[in-house]
Order: sequence, then structure tokens, then C-alpha cells
Amino acid sequence: MSKYSPNHELTRRDLLRLSTAGATALAANLAFPHLASAAQPPNQSAPNATSANLYAQLLQTWCDGLLVHQETSIQSPSLHGALLCPACALIHGRCGDAVYPLLHMAHTTGNEKYLRSALLVHDWSERQVSRADGSWINDVTLSSWQGITVFHAISLAEALHHHGSILDTATRQRWTDRLARAAKFLDGFITIETGNINYPITASFCFALCAEVLGAPHYLDRARTLAHTALDYFTPNNLLFGEGHPQTGLSPKHCRPVDLGYNVEESLPSLAQYALLANDKAVLDQTISALRTHMEFMLPDGAWDNSWGTRNYKWSWWGSRTSDGCHPAYVLLAAHEPRFLEVAHRNLELMAACTHNGLLYGGPDYFEHGDLPCIHHTFTHAKSLATVLDSAARLEPAPRLSLPREEAYGLKTYPEINTHLAAIGDWRATVTGYDWEYVEDVQPGHGGAAGGGHASGGALSLLYHRDLGPLLTASMTKYQMIEISNQQAFRDSPHMPLTPRIEYAPHETYTSLSDFNATLTATSSPTQIDIDARGQLLTAAHQPVPDSGLDYHLVYNLTESSIQITAEIAPSTISAPSLRFILPVIAGSDETVTQPSPQTIRITKPNGTLIIYTDAPQGFEPVPQQRTFNLVPGFECAPLAITMRAGQPIHIKMEAAAKK
Repeated sequence: MSKYSPNHELTRRDLLRLSTAGATALAANLAFPHLASAAQPPNQSAPNATSANLYAQLLQTWCDGLLVHQETSIQSPSLHGALLCPACALIHGRCGDAVYPLLHMAHTTGNEKYLRSALLVHDWSERQVSRADGSWINDVTLSSWQGITVFHAISLAEALHHHGSILDTATRQRWTDRLARAAKFLDGFITIETGNINYPITASFCFALCAEVLGAPHYLDRARTLAHTALDYFTPNNLLFGEGHPQTGLSPKHCRPVDLGYNVEESLPSLAQYALLANDKAVLDQTISALRTHMEFMLPDGAWDNSWGTRNYKWSWWGSRTSDGCHPAYVLLAAHEPRFLEVAHRNLELMAACTHNGLLYGGPDYFEHGDLPCIHHTFTHAKSLATVLDSAARLEPAPRLSLPREEAYGLKTYPEINTHLAAIGDWRATVTGYDWEYVEDVQPGHGGAAGGGHASGGALSLLYHRDLGPLLTASMTKYQMIEISNQQAFRDSPHMPLTPRIEYAPHETYTSLSDFNATLTATSSPTQIDIDARGQLLTAAHQPVPDSGLDYHLVYNLTESSIQITAEIAPSTISAPSLRFILPVIAGSDETVTQPSPQTIRITKPNGTLIIYTDAPQGFEPVPQQRTFNLVPGFECAPLAITMRAGQPIHIKMEAAAKK
């Protein structure tokens, strides 16, 4: 056993060795012995990846989906072996990351098609996005960003370490030499300030893994330095910050740059794996504490509430578009917190529900709405499933446990993101005034400060009911292709921002979502939670209404039985038809929306009915027959609207009726 083994459990170093031993044995019985290494000792079992569980089933589904989209008929070196994206109609330069999950499937099933696919996609990467300095770039033409080398190096290292025995000697040596070149490049490229914090933190695991796979112990020193420097990047509440620039900066509200999606799907899993591989107790302890805090943002259906995050333009309800997944962190550290395994399994179930025709779709309603899946989701998230399957860790949570947000705990406040979480009765809400604006300067086409970002201004960025499910959600204030090769474009169908808001749109659109200076206060008692927001209507680029401006006041009153929103615009000469309260309520095309009176809307859901009232004399505007949709985080909505008059508050009340 290694020097540090909390609770006498296996460290990741032990897991790597054990799983490799088991995997090596399987090579003797492969369906493609001519491609395998020399014969291995017989009568040893393979890793537990072939056991009947949802992780293995979903991974095979995804890998089969990748094979469907792999180009093999065209012999042109620019296309042969690449994975074609059905949504983006291009080849994502990082598709070579699929080499690890594909090689895992080849090894654990003995099916030659997966090995052939892994070899082809690796060769395509070497021809098209590999560079002489040892790096890989993000895309063939759209982005030359080399930071993604850290992710592909991890995938190649994991493939070699767990499943390299099924490669012939020449291929295994060629891949190992290529990994060595990538590690050497990263050694001179990565610092704690490279990119966002996800890059140096992920590099800590990459260097530790390369030290193991390449037999180069000096990389472990690089890994330890990065990981220990990253310990300074946690708030007192144990939220990891650094997803923005400057990484250690403070906003006017003293907020830090935090993105939940990248934290739970990339940075914290890498920190967890580094800590296990390096037997680093200080990093392990901090990672466990951080995972507990981030767990507070998981919803009962396994979704991650990134309605407020700096990079929520990539929010996909189950996580983030191009990161890997929360599972390595929450599965591998489950011995320290039983609910961690529940977190991983809930998220796995959600991703399975969002999988159609072999690929992971970018949100719950993409498939029904007719939007296609970006293949990037599948080949990156497949890596996390392969990791936990190769770890030999326990995967099934038994018994099933409750998550923090299932408890009616009242009010929790996170000043470092100026965000409140409310839980009373069956209602779960998020209200945010977060004022960190993310600007991307790596890829062309970014919107930055000139375009949309995450909702702020005291927005009700999320509302969830334990029986009815998600009811309200944030999206970008104005959809922008911040990362042009890592986001999807809208189809020609109705779409709009999904965040509830006051909106004034004479020509340009001004809303209550973009005022980073808005004030936000919250109070709670055992029977009621009250959140108050005051600000000014602004454009997505934070510009006020010319001349006079428009001030707003929003109040949210939450009780066990209902949610009430009070919205008011200060007295003004603004004309009424251009001033509205927009309430896009999540409602799939198969959910019935009725309006029994001008002041009442009923939305029938699988487990009950949402009833929405307003005291506005004119009531709700007629409900459009066609649903609106937003790619972030991927929901169809019924866009309810109420005309407002300056100086006259309106009230909206929401109640839930159980299914009869």
C-alpha cells in the first residue's frame, strides 16, 4: 500500500496498477489477436467495465454513436477517421480525445470495431491538429489554442495505461513517444495563469499521470506545484474560482470568477485524481470540501444549477458542453462522503435520459424540439465514464440517498457569487446578482462585454418543484457564440432568453437581467423567504434607456404553498405596449397549456399541474401556440407575458397541484 491511504482504501495509483493488470490479461482472448501485443498470462479477469450497470451500458451506447459518425469511406487525409458533428456540420479538433473510451470498449468487449475506430481517430488527430512542438490545437482552422493539449494528453495516457496492452508493439511505442512530446510541450507551456483555472488544475493530474505512464518522476514535481498553488483558489465557502480573467480578480461586488460547470466536470475531477495518484492529503482534503459545497448546486433530477456561472453559455443542464463530467470526482472520493455516489448516479441517469440515437444531446428538450446533438458532448463525457469503469470503484449508490437541495433548509447565501439558494416546501429557487462578466479572448467570434452573458440584476435564475420538476431557468441574456467552435447555432424557429424578466423593447431591448450594480437582499423565517432586488433596465451590453433610464423593483416571496413575484417600474413616461414582464415557463411540446381566464394559466405536467395567476387587469397576453426554445440549457418554454405600466406593480403567483 502507499504511504497515505485514507480509510485504508486504494489510491488511484493502486487502482491504475490493478486495473492494468486485469486489462492486460484480457488481451489474450481478444477478437483481434493480430493487433494485440504478445500473449499475456491467462485466466485473469478483466476490469469491471463489462459488469451490467448503467455506466457501462451508456458508454457503449455513446461509443457506438461515435462510430456511426466516423468518416471511413472518404480516403482524404483531411477527413478519414474524423468524427463528423451532426449539429455543427464540422469536425471538432478535439475528437481525438475519443481514443480513450474507444480503446476501453475495444479491450473490455474484444470487438475489433472499437480498436479500429480508436486507431483511425488518433491518426486523424496526428495529421490535422498535431504540431511539431508536441502540442495539439483546438481546431483545424477555427482556433489554434494549444491549451487543449492537456486534455488530449490525459486521454492518450489513460488509453495507454489501462489498455495499451491491446496495441501492437510499434503502435504502443509510437503513442508513448507522442505522449512524451506532449508532456514536454506542456512542461514549458502551462503555468497557474495559463487560460482559466481549469487548465493548470487539469495539468496537475496530467503531469502526475505522465510521470506514472512515462516513468518520468520529475513531472510529479510539476504536478504537485500546480496543485498546491491551486489551493489558494478556493473561497471561504470552498467554491473554486478562476474561471475568468484575472483569475484572482474581484468584481465591484467582491465576487470571484466561478463557473460551476467547469468546476464539477473538469477541475475538481482532475484535482481528485491528482490527489489520489500522488497521495497528496492536503489537496485531497480541500477537494473533498469543495465537492461538498458544489454538491449544494445539484438539483433533484441530477442537473447542475449553473444558471449564474461565468461560462454558463456552455451550460447544458446536465453539465457543460465540452468538459468531461463530474463522475471521476464523485465516484472516486465516495468513500469520504456517501452522497457523492448519489450525485454521480443522478447525473448519469440525467445524461442517459438526454441520450438519443447514440449521442448525448445538449439539454432535455433538444431532441423533441428537433435540434441535433453536438458530438463534442459525447466524446468528452465518454472519457469520464471510462475513467470510473477502469477504476474498479463501487458505482451503484445503495441505498439511494437524498441530496442537499432536496431538503427544505430555508436560505443559503454565497456572497462570492452574490447568489441565494432558497428551499421551502417543495420549491427550490436561485436568485442572483452576480456581477463577474466573462470575456473570451482565445477563440474568434466571441461576444464578450458587447454581448450576452449570464443573468444578473436579481434574476430568478432557477425555479424547481420537487414534483413538477424544472419550471423556470436562466439562459444567456442575449445568445452569443462566445466560443464559435464550441457552441451551436439556433435553427430558424422561435427562441428567446429564458430568464424571467422585465423587458422594455421599443427598438433596442432593455431588461432587468443585465444590471451588475443591482442591489439584492434576502431574509427568511420558518414560513417564508423574501428576496428583494432593485436595479435599472439595461441592454445586454449594460447600456441604460437614453435620457431618463428606467428603474425596477422585483420582490420574490416564497412559502410552502406558493411563489409570488412582484414587479414594478418606477413612474415614467414610457409607453405601456413596449413594457412587459416575460415569464418563459418550461413546458415541452407535449405538455398542455390552457388559459381558463385572462388572469390564469394552467400547465399540465406528468406529475401535476402548475397554476399561474396574475392580478394585472388585462391578464396574460395570448399564449403562442408554438414553444420557444433556447440552446442554454436546452428547454422548450411557453413564453407568458404581461403588459406593464410604469408606477403600477403587478403580482404573479405560482402554485402546484398534485396529479389526481
